[in-house]
Amino acid sequence: MGDVRRQMERLRLVYETGVLRLLLRQNSRLYVALLRSAFDPLTGELPRETLEERFAQSLNLLADAGEWSAKPEQTTAQAAHQILVDLSREGDGDYAWLANAHDAASHRFLYRLTARAHRAIEALGRLEDDTRALSGAQANSIIMEIEHARMQLTVDPAERVRLLRQEIRERREEIEQIQQGHGRAALSESQVKDVIAVIHNTLRGVPIDLRELVLAERDNGDALRRRMQSGDMSVDEILTAYHDEYRRSFHESDSGRRFDDAFQVIITDEGRQQIDAALRDIAKTPYLAGESGALLDQIRDELDRIYVGLEAVRRQMRVSDEAVSRLVRQQSDTRYRTMLGRLNRLVVRLNADAREHPGDAARPYPTGSAGGQLAVLPTRPARSMARSTMPQLADSPTTADDAPAIDLDSMIADGGPRLRRMAALILAHPVTAADGRIDMAASFNRLPERERREGEIVGFLGAIRAEDGEPQPSDGLGDTGGRFGATTWHCISLDGRPRDWMTRRIMVGRDELDAITRAH
Repeated sequence: MGDVRRQMERLRLVYETGVLRLLLRQNSRLYVALLRSAFDPLTGELPRETLEERFAQSLNLLADAGEWSAKPEQTTAQAAHQILVDLSREGDGDYAWLANAHDAASHRFLYRLTARAHRAIEALGRLEDDTRALSGAQANSIIMEIEHARMQLTVDPAERVRLLRQEIRERREEIEQIQQGHGRAALSESQVKDVIAVIHNTLRGVPIDLRELVLAERDNGDALRRRMQSGDMSVDEILTAYHDEYRRSFHESDSGRRFDDAFQVIITDEGRQQIDAALRDIAKTPYLAGESGALLDQIRDELDRIYVGLEAVRRQMRVSDEAVSRLVRQQSDTRYRTMLGRLNRLVVRLNADAREHPGDAARPYPTGSAGGQLAVLPTRPARSMARSTMPQLADSPTTADDAPAIDLDSMIADGGPRLRRMAALILAHPVTAADGRIDMAASFNRLPERERREGEIVGFLGAIRAEDGEPQPSDGLGDTGGRFGATTWHCISLDGRPRDWMTRRIMVGRDELDAITRAH
């Protein structure tokens, strides 16, 4: 009986705190149908009025089909409002299907599905999926992957050479059999389904991980904005809490690592073109027929969902980056206004003191920054003044080469996949100076608008700008002749409008930039 009690304790956590608690509620099938028909996509947000209207339209359709009937004292609109209240209620051990947040811009409440509701609907979607993947080719692929890992991780050079030669020998034998006509003339239907099923099993689950990542980043960004509006935490505490959640979501979770891998391979135009070309070639093969063709269509659908999921993650990250940049600018403006107020009060105090006690050499001017005393200058020199040659400015202005060196390698390494992708695009289409070095800003300005989003490189631009104060205005491309030379980055903001960032000029050699992109 002890084993039964332990199993009951294990199941209690699943039933009480998992998605089953939502699915076991009364009218859960009606709730899921209403939510899936109202939200398209499921990760979207809807105002309360729009959501109630869609609920009412869906209830009318269900009433006409005989699937639902309202109470005698209720209209369809009242029933829709009551269902919305029930879905948003959280208490007495029940979890909410919907969460709402007040939008300060539109002054309305926006509703969205909770993360637990997403998982409940996804669990039902998996039960609806009746596809079956054969295990033959999948087992062979597992063996091949393990053998490949064994070959890569072998420390003994002689053993690794033996494995490589064995693989070469097997490939040569296969080539000879095909050339002699002894190879398989055609694959059976089950073998074709096995091969396609390996691809399908590899892709399944990636869209779900990407959607979970979107939800995690959305909730993280919402918490950031709520803390900004409430003001109950300092700016440093808000940023620390946000970056801790960001690290757990994107660097310490399986979905974050899956996103980083998929981002590096699939998000590039070359990767997509290679995948699409391979699928077109597979679709033209005479082996596909029946269930294998349907399975290939499912693979295309999975890839489309992966593409949409990657863009959704990038879009949500840009929204959060905008909020972070606003918070940082707010902190900088507050510090500037505080120091400017202190300086103005100090100047007023010094002027008043000097007018009240003119010519008092013994009276100090307290500045609150040092222990020294600033004496009043004498009105007439005690002896003839000796004139000395004053240092003059150099004939040539200080250029960007005289500025402190920028650790571009560390910036790109810490900037994540978006900054690494920008460096790769600049390397592919560089704008070079007379000495052969690549002008990063000028090369960036030549990229398409979709690759010049401000939210993806705002941290990189802010770090460079902070090192050299405010440069002089620029014409948008090239050096402006500021303190260390300044340049302008033509970025695209979140709302699609152009926005310029003025930073130090960054010149890097082609070989150095190529080594940086290859290393990361």
